[in-house]
Amino acid sequence: MSKDRNVKTKVVLFCGLSNAGKTTILNIFTKGDVFKTAPTLGVSLSTMSVKDMNFRIFDLGGQEKFREEITPLLPFADLIVFVVDSANRKQMSEVSKEFKRILSNSNKKLIPICVLRHKSDLKHAIKENTLIKKLGLKTVLNRNWNMLSTSAVTLNGLKDLYSWILQETIGEEPDFKVDKKIEEEFSFYYPCPMLKDMDNGSTFCMNKDEFIETELQSYGFEDEVSKMVVKVLPDLRKESEANSGKLICPDFCILKNGEKIIRCPVTNYRLQTRGIKVTQKRYEDAHFLSQIYGQKIGSEICRECIYKLIISPDTILSDEDIKSLKKIPI
Repeated sequence: MSKDRNVKTKVVLFCGLSNAGKTTILNIFTKGDVFKTAPTLGVSLSTMSVKDMNFRIFDLGGQEKFREEITPLLPFADLIVFVVDSANRKQMSEVSKEFKRILSNSNKKLIPICVLRHKSDLKHAIKENTLIKKLGLKTVLNRNWNMLSTSAVTLNGLKDLYSWILQETIGEEPDFKVDKKIEEEFSFYYPCPMLKDMDNGSTFCMNKDEFIETELQSYGFEDEVSKMVVKVLPDLRKESEANSGKLICPDFCILKNGEKIIRCPVTNYRLQTRGIKVTQKRYEDAHFLSQIYGQKIGSEICRECIYKLIISPDTILSDEDIKSLKKIPI
């Protein structure tokens, strides 16, 4: 924590029943990563800094035997995020009971609360209006409340959650951008998230679960990349394959007008991995989230983290996966 007296501290509590997805969301925000997590036992603490604000984020175990441990923390919270596994309808009665317990123990400070209808990408997820009724949110008059539909798999709603936290604390919208350039026929997006840099200096493309060595060719994204560049790439690809056996990579993606899925400008393949297609929204959300944990897009690009955000918490490309794809003995 900074010793600067001008830096303020806010306490955020993430709570809800076990297996709701609290830790996975926090890992995306505070570690820039998504991976399988074990159940949180008791209370764990993470930190996140934004401008002159330090956030102390408590991840509170959702098992029944740990729930009472969070009660002493409630009066000190500045924000509460209550995470609900919206696909587990059998738990709704228990969810409602825990939600009301948290409200009753935090009334004194009128703490703003945000309910996450998490795992909203699943088919049987409870509807927002139904969840509002189950929790009795419309009767909560003594504090600001909000409900967001979120998913760690599709990334839906996570950007909105981050915005809500900032609005409730520092009163500002997050100021992040995605580098893109729009022309008549294409939109160009930089960088391509499907590249993997190896320790030996080689670069591989991981699009569509293939593992193809590439030769990077920079065109100066802001100044020179254009429709004309896209037209010459097929010929350059043939030359590159003939001369070096590698696939040329200009390190940007394209979105054709009228489409939703981002494509590789060299192969014209849609960007996808392990069954997940990269839409414009998914690309932009992944880059937005990567900037939350400090990577400066354009100069210090954490490709591995962007890639992991674009896939899902259940499908992470580890070093062992990479060696397996390359058929190199571990």
